[in-house]
Amino acid sequence: MGVLGLFRKKKEKREEPASVRTGYLERDNRGTRFETTDQASTYWIARMTSPKKDPFVMFIFDTKETAHKALTDLSYIHVAEDSGKPICTHVLNFGYYPMDYGGTTRYEAWVCGSELTHEMWREAMEKFKAHGGQRKNDQEPEESTAAKVEAPVGDIAKVVFVREDRRQGSFGVVYVYRVYKAPNRASAMAFLERNPVTMNYLYLVVETPEGNFCRDIQGMYQE
Repeated sequence: MGVLGLFRKKKEKREEPASVRTGYLERDNRGTRFETTDQASTYWIARMTSPKKDPFVMFIFDTKETAHKALTDLSYIHVAEDSGKPICTHVLNFGYYPMDYGGTTRYEAWVCGSELTHEMWREAMEKFKAHGGQRKNDQEPEESTAAKVEAPVGDIAKVVFVREDRRQGSFGVVYVYRVYKAPNRASAMAFLERNPVTMNYLYLVVETPEGNFCRDIQGMYQE
């Protein structure tokens, strides 16, 4: 095959339609990604006063690269092809961010949330350790004795728009909340998965009998 033939072959590969891609994209993120110390501090301060304490795993790594490798080695964390950032296929808080340890910058990597099962929790403990992480803190998920029931199927057609609220913030920032209603969690999640947020200060809120489910530019979460 000549040079021209090789060029055409590479070009055809680059132009492969998105419908046949096997990787993950930013829109596939179902979790909330934490990338800064301020984001993490806000969460932990709120957690201190909240009666709900979700299970979590947190390890410390010497470099950003090792923290990234450890986190993305988890079976439920992937790297988005379009952004190059970690995404999560479950509704969890996750990420890594720099922290000062006695004048040395190190990185805390973590996963946290009500959907963190024992299997996922153990995987994070094992893989974070295998990548050279130092265990900082964790909370094991509680054992559940409840019988498993078949999850309802999500129906996007049953999600209806209710209203749009606008709230004035500091420095001229306007926070926009688009509120919807859905019959159940599955329908809310299906709707949020189909509608990624790409703008700062825009929040999609779906109210259900099982709680409110939301999405912003950082990902999806439950209020």
